[in-house]
Amino acid sequence: MMEWKSLINEQSLASALPGEYESFAKPVADALSVFLHGLPSDRQRAILTAQALLPASASVPERLVLLAQSCPVLHKLGQVLARDQRLSLDFRRQLQQLEALAPSVSMDEIRSLLSAELPSLEQLGLTLQSPPIAEASVAVVVGFQELGPRGRKGVFKVPKPGIHEKLHEELDLLQSVGEHLDQRCQELGIPALDYRDTFDRVRDRLRWELRLDQEQRHLKLAYDLYADETSVVIPEVYEEYCTPHVTAMKRIDGEKITDHGLEGRRDRRLLAKSLIEALVARCVFSADPHALFHCDPHAGNLLFTSDNKIAVLDWSLASSLEESHRVAIVQIMLGALSLHAKKIITVLSAISERPPNQDALRSVVESWLRRIRQGELPGMSWLVGMIDQAVQDANLRLSSDLILFRKSLYTLDGLLSDLVNGESSDQTDKKLQSAQMDGVLIETFLKQFLVEWPKRWITQPYSRKFATRLSNLDLTCWMLQAPVTATRLLTGQIRDLVQLTAKPNGVHQYLLPRTTRSSV
Repeated sequence: MMEWKSLINEQSLASALPGEYESFAKPVADALSVFLHGLPSDRQRAILTAQALLPASASVPERLVLLAQSCPVLHKLGQVLARDQRLSLDFRRQLQQLEALAPSVSMDEIRSLLSAELPSLEQLGLTLQSPPIAEASVAVVVGFQELGPRGRKGVFKVPKPGIHEKLHEELDLLQSVGEHLDQRCQELGIPALDYRDTFDRVRDRLRWELRLDQEQRHLKLAYDLYADETSVVIPEVYEEYCTPHVTAMKRIDGEKITDHGLEGRRDRRLLAKSLIEALVARCVFSADPHALFHCDPHAGNLLFTSDNKIAVLDWSLASSLEESHRVAIVQIMLGALSLHAKKIITVLSAISERPPNQDALRSVVESWLRRIRQGELPGMSWLVGMIDQAVQDANLRLSSDLILFRKSLYTLDGLLSDLVNGESSDQTDKKLQSAQMDGVLIETFLKQFLVEWPKRWITQPYSRKFATRLSNLDLTCWMLQAPVTATRLLTGQIRDLVQLTAKPNGVHQYLLPRTTRSSV
């Protein structure tokens, strides 16, 4: 077996990470080594051969991207990280190559794959268009044209040759990686998060990548869901040409969304707003019990069409945000607005799939409420940050659907920043981007609330059968809490001041204006 640590070592990875994240180099190198060591010998040799063909001057990011192209699981991880503003610009540019690859599968191979699933294309009245359009982590896309009177243009999506075996090998290895990290948390300096359990649950969902019959179902649901949306287009499924292993759909032409060509900042912000409305707000404020959302919204799956619409492609990895989870989100936000720590702790404990550490959870919630007392608005970034810390510090265990929704938000966060700011990584721009998402969500909430208002007069006070998932009783209790909220704010600020007094120079720093304090 190959010794992977000589190629992927802590020092080389640390050089590719920003200074504050260099401490993650050791656990990442360890995990990659375990993962690659578990691959069959022939695949390991092929990967090493490809690495040996790179020039000696090849950078660490270049080598990591080539490695990702050889492993579908790493390819998917690279797509997720490609817009992470915390990574260096060079590393991000290299990873963005994974969002849309030049096709490497030949037309002969594609014809062979299609012939195993469909009758003769000539009998179907179809002709393939060469060359293939695009290649993703597990599939290749090729165009076709109907020869009959309809003359529709479409695409076939087919799995790449040998991808089933590769993906299943790699997904099974995630269990070994999780066990390795669980056993060496202290040595690697990472929090004890039950990595094997998390990897197991994510692994089961990643198997959907090869379930094209499942993707066809998701596509139909999405097509109906966005039928009334003027700024979003979903490919129509051509069911007569589909099989469990081939998806046929309408061809939609456009550029990768980050290549939108919009010059004005206002136009770019409007594009980002449309994306937030389509992929986040529509899900969070859905009237359906099971709100469909796209789990993999990287730039390669989003096109900007010539008529200024957003085409959302590749619905193989999709899930639903359950009504109970959306109720929980609203209840947490009500607790944040009323500075009600106990309410937030109760809701977080209810959505956790195992009992969290209550003392640690209380500490996490109190620290995030302190941010609100100091002027931070409780928006989506506030909510996600608090939940992330609760997972790390308080043993909070999220459901698979919530993990995937968090992944979707993570992927979108960097993409939205690139849409509006280009490759800028200025912290002020990041804060403005978070404010834009919160602004869109608040605007959508208010619109939905106004639509619901007439129905509220004839609805039971405890009913939450609204898109906002907010009952009349919730509203009444929140308004009656106003005097108590003011008291919590005052007592909390006093407690913050007392705690600062106990620190060296604490009162002095607390009394300084915020701008001055940050420069002292």
